[in-house]
Amino acid sequence: MSFFRPKAYYRPTDLDEAVSLLSAHGKSARLLAGGTDLLIQRPPTVEILVDIRSLGLHTIKKDEQGGLAIGAATPVEALEREEALAVGPHRALLEAAESMATPTIRNMATIGGNLCNASPAGDLCVALTALGAVVLIAGSKGRREIPITGFFLSPNATALQEDELVAEIRIPSFPEGAGSSFLKLRHHQTSVDIAIVNVASRLRTQDGRCAEAVLSMGAVGPTPLRATRAEALLTGQRMSEELLNRAAQAAMEESAPIDDIRASAEYRRKMVAVLMKTSLETSLRRCGA
Repeated sequence: MSFFRPKAYYRPTDLDEAVSLLSAHGKSARLLAGGTDLLIQRPPTVEILVDIRSLGLHTIKKDEQGGLAIGAATPVEALEREEALAVGPHRALLEAAESMATPTIRNMATIGGNLCNASPAGDLCVALTALGAVVLIAGSKGRREIPITGFFLSPNATALQEDELVAEIRIPSFPEGAGSSFLKLRHHQTSVDIAIVNVASRLRTQDGRCAEAVLSMGAVGPTPLRATRAEALLTGQRMSEELLNRAAQAAMEESAPIDDIRASAEYRRKMVAVLMKTSLETSLRRCGA
């Protein structure tokens, strides 16, 4: 059994101080918010803990246009209780939060930590991809924003530099006629299982046609994937069951899963089509179509 014994613990009072600590200590420093991944991984190279729980990064704010700004240290459990997610086009994020782990873990785990873990099967990552989220990053060179599709580089790797941290996740507002959904398939369908496949979709309809479509998939590639060919197939077309079947099939063909201990690549591909069809049906119903 390995021991995790950092040599120093800091609790900065603002973002600038947190960034300065990361800049000063480099790879030997690690942020602490929920700690659910950190205490499992117990990286031996980490000697400095930077606790960001006092920085006010645990709020969920809705702007006048209906968009959301979610602090990186917001617990997953808070997403489940957020009224702004319970109705309307942001529903996929609430469903992803509800599907994660156990209530105990959801009380501790944070949205920023889940993103920075960069698991190809990350539930929040897939939902936020479908919702077109933007990640606000703070670093020694100032603030920058990056679309979530550019945030994940490879399994467990992100676009963050050593002296940077995620401060906020921003989700845009959507016009009337939009709806979203998230679905997850697990090995035993118990709350602690990692996804074999997870999918999310966001649709917007107008006069019976698809005005916008965003489809995302997890656990079927090195990062959360956009099913861009399936999106193009839907956009501008009159909605029908046959069209949804074709889009789900196209998403399956765009997936790139591997065989592992949890499932075969072939099974994952088939389940992409099944789950995506159901997700599209749900999103379409939530559009009011």
